[in-house]
Amino acid sequence: MRTFIKAKFKKNPLTIDPTDFYAQVILNGKYGVSEIIDTILGENPKLNKETAMELINTFNQKIVELIVSGNQVNTGLVTVSPIIKGSLHNKMWNPTINRVDVNITQGFELSKALIETNIEMMEDQGDVREVIDQTQKIAEKKQLDENSSELNNLNIRSEAEPPCGIAFRRWLCNS
Repeated sequence: MRTFIKAKFKKNPLTIDPTDFYAQVILNGKYGVSEIIDTILGENPKLNKETAMELINTFNQKIVELIVSGNQVNTGLVTVSPIIKGSLHNKMWNPTINRVDVNITQGFELSKALIETNIEMMEDQGDVREVIDQTQKIAEKKQLDENSSELNNLNIRSEAEPPCGIAFRRWLCNS
């Protein structure tokens, strides 16, 4: 399934370079649990909304219980791990710096879906400037990396002396 995300160019406020931009995703909407369940019910009317809401809310509560008990939770979509934020100066807890937080990393399904998503880069007028196919870009980069690696291997093999010998000779001749 090919998906598209629209993004617009935004001037990078961290630099004075007038050609430095970043891409900001143009959001199509916001979904909470109830809206997601409504969407699922539209696709599968056999399901019961109250049961689905109860299941999702119970699932979320169980995840919270597991995380605050020191467990890592892998939902398939994301992996959530409890962490302690901030350094402990002199091994002392400082409530203004330290807190319990979570580290959230994407799971396999989400990673795969994100890689397969195309990006439509939009101009200020709303025109599409370019469509970026990430899978094609990744394949091109792998090919470039492989070609570069092969060239480096050829260069290393063609040298008459090892790199440490060159460095030693340069050091010796320059001293």
